[in-house]
Amino acid sequence: MAEVLVYVDHVVGAVRKPVLELLTLARRIGEPVAVALGAGAEGTAAVLAEHGAVKVLTADASEFAEYLVVPKVDALCSSTSRG
Repeated sequence: MAEVLVYVDHVVGAVRKPVLELLTLARRIGEPVAVALGAGAEGTAAVLAEHGAVKVLTADASEFAEYLVVPKVDALCSSTSRG
């Protein structure tokens, strides 16, 4: 079954409800892989696994603290090239 990446919107580890809904939808078409970036990303792992993520990829780097898209896109691209 194919992996389905779900970008995790969180605030210092607190996962927002739409992310949990996306994990449910992702399970319908493949194996949900959650990608959490930024401060507190590691703190999201338990909640995401509880809601169906088969893998949780986290990274906390200073460039994620800014509202720039490029570092987040680079992180997502590198997570897809691993498999």
